[in-house]
Amino acid sequence: MKRLRLLPIAIVPAVVLGLAACSGNGSGDASASPSASASATATPISSCPESGSASKSIEVSGAVGGDQAPEVTFDKGISAKEPQATTLVEGSGKALEDGEFAQVSYAVYKASDASKLGAVGFDQGNPQVLSVGGTGFGALLACTKVGDRVAAVGQSASLGFTTGGEIVVVADVIAQTPTKATGTPQQQDPSLPTVQDKADGEPEITIPSGAKAPSKTEVEVLKQGDGETIANGDTALVQYKGVQLDGGKEFDSSWSKGTPTTFTVSESSLIKGFVTGLVGQKVGSQVLIVTTPEDAYGANPPEGSGIPKDASLVFVVDILAKG
Repeated sequence: MKRLRLLPIAIVPAVVLGLAACSGNGSGDASASPSASASATATPISSCPESGSASKSIEVSGAVGGDQAPEVTFDKGISAKEPQATTLVEGSGKALEDGEFAQVSYAVYKASDASKLGAVGFDQGNPQVLSVGGTGFGALLACTKVGDRVAAVGQSASLGFTTGGEIVVVADVIAQTPTKATGTPQQQDPSLPTVQDKADGEPEITIPSGAKAPSKTEVEVLKQGDGETIANGDTALVQYKGVQLDGGKEFDSSWSKGTPTTFTVSESSLIKGFVTGLVGQKVGSQVLIVTTPEDAYGANPPEGSGIPKDASLVFVVDILAKG
């Protein structure tokens, strides 16, 4: 039985490195194992690491945010008693704040022998959407601006990775990711459920009187974005709210959970109506989806969801980022 929710939000670099097959946009050695006992006891950082001689010694060439992997050189055996981070290139964009999201390309190396453990973004596909603040890599991001290139060295666990031992991380902060759709508002069809956003972007959905299940899933663009196009099989960061067409009762919402959600847009993992509504849409768009019962859960709704059998469902989805 397919559930609407497939993946937890991908906000920790360890989800990609060390478990690279989960990402689809990274490459690396998933068998990298801890090589120092300190790794097991290291605690994730919760504030900005200071710059030090080790992090300053890391040399990186190549354009920030480019589609080619940067050339990274440092002495084998590089080490830092406490994690260090140096901004190699100063960006001119917005300073990132706790609770925000950012698109980041990064590469990770084993400090002991300078071997590359993996990379996300650069020549390996789209940047990863990561949360800003908290502990580990998020704490480091909270010290950066859009456009920064940062080099860090320390125990992998301190920097939020699971590769083990001491590592070197080179990261480019590509862009801040909004938490609501930023596209141009479009005229709404009054025969369909209508949407009014609250100040924070959360949609309020009004079901028209006498609304009946459509004969085919209806998709309406409420805000037209101008970002990348979502294709079948892509990973997308979204905000969404789902209600029943009959009565408008909410059954699921990322807004209620307080954070966007990452989905793999595929019928192998999501209901058909949700996929139909997202494929072909652009990042920055807000989309209304009214499913047929067959394109939702049909006679087998998820246990405990409160969704009745053969229900037509309504979703409003803000497409925030791809990858």
